[in-house]
Amino acid sequence: MILQVVLWTLIVLLSIIILLMALPYRLTFRGRIIWMSKQKEGNVAIHFGGVTRGLTIAIYPYRQIGVGQYKNPLFTISLPKRKQRKSKSPKKDRSKQPYLKMGKAALSKVHFDHFSLTGDLGLPNPMHTGLMYGWIQSIGNLIKIDRLNVGIVPLFNNRFETDLDGQFHLKIVPVKVIWQAVKTYFKFKA
Repeated sequence: MILQVVLWTLIVLLSIIILLMALPYRLTFRGRIIWMSKQKEGNVAIHFGGVTRGLTIAIYPYRQIGVGQYKNPLFTISLPKRKQRKSKSPKKDRSKQPYLKMGKAALSKVHFDHFSLTGDLGLPNPMHTGLMYGWIQSIGNLIKIDRLNVGIVPLFNNRFETDLDGQFHLKIVPVKVIWQAVKTYFKFKA
């Protein structure tokens, strides 16, 4: 009797986990940087869930995790700062080819929804401002996304005046991503 209860509990838990992995999830990466002369400000956050609610992981300037609405979470947990690691001696180069192919195959199952980069870009050297502006515009034209918004205004005034706001959205179905990665791994392992 107890064995049946344990087995049914495990079956129910596994089916819930499989169901949760089969649901599509939305990831949103948001960031803002303000760089005026010697003053730097900014923030970076990852939102996991719906359009306005879900799990928020703030990376910069403070490391925090919040649950609820993205702008006003129900509660937040602050994480400690990372300790600086000592650099280790370089390892021998192993073949990374199967892992790169596995990552590329898994990335093919991730759907990019929206990409937006707006603001002002001004660097001390006008040539560098023009180069960065050109690179950003060309990358914006290479990305194959339905909703694309690259609205950067270059400022050629010989000083740091950068105020950029960016975000992009992904839709992920974990089962598809894991299946594609495992399939590719075993394809190249043999």
